[in-house]
Amino acid sequence: MVAIYCRQSVDKKDSISIEQQKTACCYLVGNEAYTVFSDKGFTGANTNRPAFEKMIRSVKSGKIKRVIVYKVDRISRSLMDFVSIYSLFEKHQVEFVSCSEQFDTSTAMGKATLQIIMVFAELERSMIQKRVRDNFYERAKKGLFLSGKAPYGFSKIPASIDGIRTHQLSPDMEHPEKLQIVQRIYEDYRRYRSLGSIAKQLNDKGILTNRGKPFTAVSVSRILRNTVYVRADADVYDYLKAKGATLNQPIDDYKGIYGCTVYGTRKGKTTKKFTDLKGEYVQLNQHEGIIPSAEWLAVQHELDKNKPVSNSGKGKNTWLTGLTKCQFCGKGISVVNGQRNGRRYMNCGGKKEHSCQGRKKAMTFDDLELAVKNALLTRITAFRFTPVGQRCDVTAEENALKIQLIKNREEIGKLTAKVAEADKTLMKYINERIQKLDEESRQIKSRLARSASDNLPEFDAVMLKQALTDWESLSFDARKLTAQAFIEKVIIGDGEIGIFYK
Repeated sequence: MVAIYCRQSVDKKDSISIEQQKTACCYLVGNEAYTVFSDKGFTGANTNRPAFEKMIRSVKSGKIKRVIVYKVDRISRSLMDFVSIYSLFEKHQVEFVSCSEQFDTSTAMGKATLQIIMVFAELERSMIQKRVRDNFYERAKKGLFLSGKAPYGFSKIPASIDGIRTHQLSPDMEHPEKLQIVQRIYEDYRRYRSLGSIAKQLNDKGILTNRGKPFTAVSVSRILRNTVYVRADADVYDYLKAKGATLNQPIDDYKGIYGCTVYGTRKGKTTKKFTDLKGEYVQLNQHEGIIPSAEWLAVQHELDKNKPVSNSGKGKNTWLTGLTKCQFCGKGISVVNGQRNGRRYMNCGGKKEHSCQGRKKAMTFDDLELAVKNALLTRITAFRFTPVGQRCDVTAEENALKIQLIKNREEIGKLTAKVAEADKTLMKYINERIQKLDEESRQIKSRLARSASDNLPEFDAVMLKQALTDWESLSFDARKLTAQAFIEKVIIGDGEIGIFYK
């Protein structure tokens, strides 16, 4: 049986349609029986095509003795792939025929001609890829929406920029609650630091992703990492640049108003996205962000730790789960076999391994919790809190000071790089300039320090109020969350404790 294979990646005026390819190939079939295998909308860059894979299975089963194509590149535009495919044809004694390129593959010259044709087909593919990539980057630099679905909470609206018809991002007016959900996701992550628990809360409420699927830790993380939501200012500029990204606009454009897009290729990178942005670009968009930079950056720094933290720990014996450490061996302390005689005794990991002989005095978790509770409530009353929903944006004046600070730092770096090639006159100028920039930077830092707020990051005001007025009425998990929000660790010695706060 003869196989006719046709492939068309996209519909264009100058492209050969599936029907045209089939008609041309039929002239070479003669009176033999044939089957048409066609893939429409599939690239020639790889062989992941349903009809092609079906044809190959027929070749391997011995049903096909000749394969006819309109052009060689319909089979593949990759020389490596084609050589592998042609070797398969030879192994199963399948004749290969091209309508447009006349050659006899049974001769050495015919095979060489075929390989030369494939080299040029692969070159054409590479040039097409480069044109597409260059066009993609140019669109990005103009602030045009690139492709795909709009991020959660946004919609695409038609726009014309520099005479190019495109789309811009705009808040989803049909579902305004989505941006409120995004804001809540950021707030909840700062409270609980748990991607999984946030996803569970969303799913319990029946909230779905843009693709109509349940939320997962990954989809929550994508929202938290997405730069389209942040009001990009000098701090965001500095953070993204430190990650290795190339920023298309100067720092003066980062005024804390607009969101931005990170784009580029991650081919060949093994690290997770956002741990390394080298080779990627940042473009300010034309839509306003919804998350203040300080809040967005606080979330990024937490995610950068790459240490997922559960919402309150799995332990159910004490609300200090995960916070208690032994002063002598440094290992965690837990409740010994639940309760004994109504009291909860403790043991450290070193004791369990018979490697810690430090503590001699017995202490119960009941005594420990009472001491920590009293100290914690005293600590909480010393802070002023930002109510949930009240967002503290960096002021325009503070942002301008930070922009100047970053400019000074970058200029000092450039001047320092010139020291090796400088003569005495230039060295004098460099030293004077660096001293001036350094003094100016110190003054800026001093002004920023005076204007900095000592507010604690947002937390659940209702829970805090309840903790201050009636600790005993708090739920077990609420006590855990309150403790983990304020306490870094509790060190337990021989009858003494040390509390280290965040």
